[in-house]
Amino acid sequence: MPAESPNEFVVTSRVRTTIVQQLATGPTATGDLLAAIAASESAVYDALSSLEERGIARKRRGTWALTAQGQIVADSVEAWRATESFLGIDPDYWERHRADVIPDSFRRRLPELGDYEVYRDVPGEPNRAEQVAVSRMAAADSPDITTPFNSKNHQRNVPNNTETRMLVTREATDISVQRFRDGHREQLEDLPEVQMRLTRCQFASVVGDDFVLFGLPTVEADETTLSDTSATLVAETESGVQWGKELFESLWERSDPMEPYMVEHHADVL
Repeated sequence: MPAESPNEFVVTSRVRTTIVQQLATGPTATGDLLAAIAASESAVYDALSSLEERGIARKRRGTWALTAQGQIVADSVEAWRATESFLGIDPDYWERHRADVIPDSFRRRLPELGDYEVYRDVPGEPNRAEQVAVSRMAAADSPDITTPFNSKNHQRNVPNNTETRMLVTREATDISVQRFRDGHREQLEDLPEVQMRLTRCQFASVVGDDFVLFGLPTVEADETTLSDTSATLVAETESGVQWGKELFESLWERSDPMEPYMVEHHADVL
């Protein structure tokens, strides 16, 4: 039995990978493969022969095509290359931040964000990351917002209308109530029109009609909070926005209403 899996067998060779990617678009004549692949004829023939031996590709009357196994491998290779490309945009961000706080099913789909940009605090702009997030949120008509922390600057810029939805943590809610008790806030409810519910999350996100942004905790951050807001990731791709919308809907469906929590824990301020 071959020592390598079909996936390993393909991705460990640039020529085999290129051939599989080409055949994934449809059956291709041998001559067309030779013309399209930047490799010697002998290398292409050797790769085709080995792919046929492994049951990944087959030849019929001078035309090559993927087998069912080959098509599945091609799909897997495409996903692998998408992941490599995604991580390669900003490797430092993914080395310094935690992705385990994103629900598993959505973390596996992160490459769907496609192209993105990370805005970091820099000398001369010590609050650049937060300002990018705040300005994007303020400009959106009715964004979907997830936040695990309490920020006066953040709250001032939330679009206060009935279409805006906001998920906050119990910890952030407790801090807001305590500040009101201590006289540091003039009113308890700053955003009376916003649909607000309780969630359990350790990341911040904003989803607009044409963008999704989020901030993840760093690997050094406390395990229960998002304490570092010095980097904001923004994607404007259609697939990225769809990913963000589906993530928020998933969190919204599992969230809890605010009023029962307030009645139970903060009845004195109601």
